[in-house]
Amino acid sequence: ARSAPRASLIRRLPQSFDTYITMLWWLFGGLLALSLTLLLFFRSGSAPKPPPKADERTRLLVLYGSTTGTSRLLAAQLSQEATALSALGMPISVEVKNVSDVDPEDLGSSSAELFVLLLSTWTGGQPPVSAEVFCKSLEEMSKDFRVGSAFLKGKKAAVFGLGSCHYEENFCLAAAKAAQHLQDLGAELLFPVQKGDDSVGVELGFRGFCERLWTALRKDASATARTAEPALTAPQGRLPLKEYRRKKRRERAEKKLREAREQQEQRLAQATAEDNYNAHLCEEDESEDEAKPKTASLLDMEDLGQSMAPKATEMKDDARAEMVTPLQRQSLVKEGYNIIGSHSAVKVCRWTKNQMRGRGGCYKHTFYGITSYQCMEMTPSLACANKCVFCWRHHKNPVGREWRWQVDDPHEIVASAVERHRGMIKQLKGVPGVIPERYEDAFNVRHCALSLVGEPIMYPHINELVDDLHSRRISTFLVTNAQFPEQMANLGPVTQLYVSIDAATPESLKEVDRPLFKDFWQRFVDSLSALRSKKIRTVYRLTLVKSYNMQEVLDYCSLLEIGRPDLIEIKAVTYCGKSDASNLTMEHVPWHQEVVSFASDIASESSLDYELVCEHEHSCCVLLARKKFNVDGRWHTWIDYPRYFELFERFQRTGEEFGSEDYMAETPAWALVGSEERGFSPNENRWRRNRRTQTPKSE
Repeated sequence: ARSAPRASLIRRLPQSFDTYITMLWWLFGGLLALSLTLLLFFRSGSAPKPPPKADERTRLLVLYGSTTGTSRLLAAQLSQEATALSALGMPISVEVKNVSDVDPEDLGSSSAELFVLLLSTWTGGQPPVSAEVFCKSLEEMSKDFRVGSAFLKGKKAAVFGLGSCHYEENFCLAAAKAAQHLQDLGAELLFPVQKGDDSVGVELGFRGFCERLWTALRKDASATARTAEPALTAPQGRLPLKEYRRKKRRERAEKKLREAREQQEQRLAQATAEDNYNAHLCEEDESEDEAKPKTASLLDMEDLGQSMAPKATEMKDDARAEMVTPLQRQSLVKEGYNIIGSHSAVKVCRWTKNQMRGRGGCYKHTFYGITSYQCMEMTPSLACANKCVFCWRHHKNPVGREWRWQVDDPHEIVASAVERHRGMIKQLKGVPGVIPERYEDAFNVRHCALSLVGEPIMYPHINELVDDLHSRRISTFLVTNAQFPEQMANLGPVTQLYVSIDAATPESLKEVDRPLFKDFWQRFVDSLSALRSKKIRTVYRLTLVKSYNMQEVLDYCSLLEIGRPDLIEIKAVTYCGKSDASNLTMEHVPWHQEVVSFASDIASESSLDYELVCEHEHSCCVLLARKKFNVDGRWHTWIDYPRYFELFERFQRTGEEFGSEDYMAETPAWALVGSEERGFSPNENRWRRNRRTQTPKSE
């Protein structure tokens, strides 16, 4: 019974050996087809190639030399972009260093294949202080026959300079020289030196520099050979886990790079036709320089300026750029400026807040009788023609040699300035110590200091703006840097006209003020001559900086002969904290006794009839006055403001001029030099911080 099923199974098996062989072949073929299918599936994915090994990458060494920190920030930005591109498959690695930490002699043995140099420009086309040793060593090596022209053979370089095209032939000169020295040592420049102009925003030039840099690397033959591979087809189905993770990392890197570029484009979104025009001028300068042989002299920028000036003047106002770039606006707002329109600003002075709390007024209160808590500090032009080393604005404002921006209406500027000043006063309500009566009076603006920042006299409608202030019975104290003699000559009556005298010789003025104009000294002298022709109250303002301009007493006296001002203010430089754009420290701030001694020397050495009259010890400031202000043995440096407005209104009606003696008022005893109060009003309460006071060291 048990053998019957076995016999039935045997009968169902194939009866020949050939049938067995056929079945085995079918089985083997099926397994082979399945294996090939799986192999092709797993090899057909589009996952990115694993990052190249370290020795396969192009090594970039990014070097920066900076004064204000801009080059350092750009170097970090370039490093981030290189890292993102590396994640996308470009075989590069990057290292960032300050040139102060690099010895040029080590560049030849460096493992880096490409040097990227970001170099700022300092006074006279020189490199920044942090890069002086590096650039000097590089220059000496390029001229040393023992080093030779093959020192950097096989290396490549790309150079980006930062500066202002208003400095004409000195624009990015340090970067251009460094690039030439690298070439002389055998390095190959990937492309000509690129330049960033801070008058339109260095980001505009830096974006183009980065694009040219990455394009050049992609086109590099060795890089192409390392990265070239056949195109892969898209995956059919789901990716393996490792390849999926690589894909997501690449997508994140692409998104990060795309967002960074979009942010950069947003910052440049306000670049107008005028910005592009300036960039075009700089590119033309560069192309003309490159077209000349190496032995040729530098491009004559005056000829270029004459040929391009008609185009600039023909530009319509609505096609001009705003004066303040987005980054400058951001920096100024952060420092407390209230920007008005496209080129003006207003800010509450600390002395306004001080006197509202009964803690004393500024030196103008002592010298000229203004009410500090009713004084508005503003400017119709944030741009300046100098970059003074002691500038208390740390060079956050624009610069320029002529007005090439949009022009706002002067009446709108005044109305907005008064409104916004009152708005800032309103914010002081409830501040501890504010006297209610003074708080209410502060909304009635009686004085305007046109000295906030920049060069007010550059504004094309400065006379209309001043007249508007006077029509509101607001006195005007206008300060100029003596670089615009024509505008000085055309200026109408102001309550008091200042000229900043920061140095007494061409050499020291260039060192202290760092002017944009090449003929700065002639402009300076012509401005003083124009001041002499004014019948209104005129003032020389001297700012004393130790180790800079305190050894030029006789030279200052010679300048007094040119302008013959009514008054001379002499004050110590104000230290406003550390700035990357200045090397001033507290050691450069004179003591009050030193300021008094300097003023006494000026009075005794001058051939004119000046006497030391007033002092404001808290501000380290003193005042010298002509003897015509001494009437019957009493000094009259204060201003009779109601009388001034009567004279001004008469001048507008009849054209009858008036002089400084016509609206002077007697100076109180507490404001005179040597008084017990030392210039501090007895109606105020002296506020002293709880800190140890210092006394000057005895010589």
